[in-house]
Amino acid sequence: MRSLPVLLVILAACGDNGAATKKPDAGENHPPIDAKVFEDAKVFEDAKVFEDAPATVADGIQEVRDAADGAVDLNVHHVTVTYVRPQIGSLTNDPAGFYVQSDPTGPALLVAVDPSTLTPVPIAGDVVDFHVTAKAAAGMQPRASTIDTFSRISQGANLSTLVQDISTATDTVTAIQNYDSELVTVTGTLVGNIGTSGTGFSKFELDTAGVTANTNLQLRLPTTLAATANPIAGCTVTATKVTMNRFNATAEITAFNASEIHLACNESVVSAVATSATTVQLTFARNVATGSVMADGSQFTANNGLTLSAPVVSNNLLTLTTSAQTSNTMYTVTVANTVTDIDGDQVMAPGTVTFSGFLSPAVVKINEINANIAAGCDLIELRVLTDGSMSGFKLLERLGGGDMVMTFPANFNVHKNDYVVVHLNSGSATCNPGAATSEVLTKTDQPAGTFNGNYDTAFDFWNADAGLVATNNTLTLLDATATIVDAVFIGDGSSATSGNTLTQAGVIGTANQWMPAQATYLAAEFYAAAVQNSAMTGTTAIGNSLQRINDTDTNAKADWTTGTGAAQTWGANNAGQADIP
Repeated sequence: MRSLPVLLVILAACGDNGAATKKPDAGENHPPIDAKVFEDAKVFEDAKVFEDAPATVADGIQEVRDAADGAVDLNVHHVTVTYVRPQIGSLTNDPAGFYVQSDPTGPALLVAVDPSTLTPVPIAGDVVDFHVTAKAAAGMQPRASTIDTFSRISQGANLSTLVQDISTATDTVTAIQNYDSELVTVTGTLVGNIGTSGTGFSKFELDTAGVTANTNLQLRLPTTLAATANPIAGCTVTATKVTMNRFNATAEITAFNASEIHLACNESVVSAVATSATTVQLTFARNVATGSVMADGSQFTANNGLTLSAPVVSNNLLTLTTSAQTSNTMYTVTVANTVTDIDGDQVMAPGTVTFSGFLSPAVVKINEINANIAAGCDLIELRVLTDGSMSGFKLLERLGGGDMVMTFPANFNVHKNDYVVVHLNSGSATCNPGAATSEVLTKTDQPAGTFNGNYDTAFDFWNADAGLVATNNTLTLLDATATIVDAVFIGDGSSATSGNTLTQAGVIGTANQWMPAQATYLAAEFYAAAVQNSAMTGTTAIGNSLQRINDTDTNAKADWTTGTGAAQTWGANNAGQADIP
């Protein structure tokens, strides 16, 4: 905008220079040179515009985002550092770095360079200049991957002027490129179950006022932060001054610090189980605030003459000392609403839970599996080795959550040589034509003659899950205290393995329930250790299945059949097994 006055001066000067040799007479009928410019150019009505208007200088962020991957020669000028992130997990997908931005609606940029390698070390609020020498992308997120000539111009910029609230935005997923790397605040509701999101990270689907029922809008947290913050489905979460990231089509609202998220949840008592004849363990939906629990136990009462005292809190578990319990007697515990979770949310009504008086837990093993039956009519068999209770036992596929989970009811007692067959897809008329429900009292509560699919030599339990994943998978059996008592790694003939499978494999390995016992497994390591081959077993209940081949348990694939498995023996000993005397 400053060029026009300069041009006019030059034109006038040219006219003056020409006057010495070719100035027209005053009487000649020549109009002033370009006089109409001055008549039409309304901008001259306020000449001060030209004096005050600053020059517009691009900050260079969009140029870096638009550049092809590889070597570049681009300057980024006077941009604000909005967030500094540590390196957790994958160096490729989740490197240490910092974000820069100049405007609340972007664009913004992740500089994938470890801040500790720069001088000065950038912190949020710095205004900086740097030269980008290489650009790369990961999961479709553009990044400055190499920089030089980094310098700090100033410090202490007000980040509040750069943050945008995206709680009501309707295009955070469909137009993720317009939000990527930007500083945001958002309020929403956590949906479903927590899952893995790459190495070292956990995720929840997030519903906001603008976007609902879209699995590609996620809250992403380091797994260590998720463990302490303890998010659960139904919590309202507010994430403040965090970054929006993209991984392909997924919009990931990412927080690294506890101070950046606030959770408001409905705390509840979920279950109770007798862990001895004089103790009971309560499980809450979220971690309990230790300071909200009174040492005298007066916030906890029970019926049938049972007294409760000496509460001990460990995350979401609370153990109480009881007076002597009577085996198989049902007790109801009531929890006062003065007990709260770690965010101060009270236990919601009714605040009651029941449990059965203590009976020693049974010893139970996973014995037979077919994850390849058509229509998801898959089967899992458990074998009982010693008398006892299976109250509160839980059988789960991978991490549970969205995968199959079977929780056994209170007062479910079994004897050695009993079998329990878990049937999947109970709502399907194909799998469950007789609409059977679970058998708790006897193996013939619902006889096979009436309920086609049941086995009269086993307790039949029906689960609504649509079927096991017939790929690399894990099954885990836990007792009522959530201690792993058995597990199996299952392979499908391919080393391609999901993150949820590898995560649970690490949990199983840490508990020494599979060999080789490792805290983490690479996909190839998991595959080498797994029982093969879930993709080759029968497609009907009478087809071949994967089976234990003896009465021992070394927690290894050597205990199991391989390849196509063996002829099914649901509700009976497998080949190589004998009744326990």
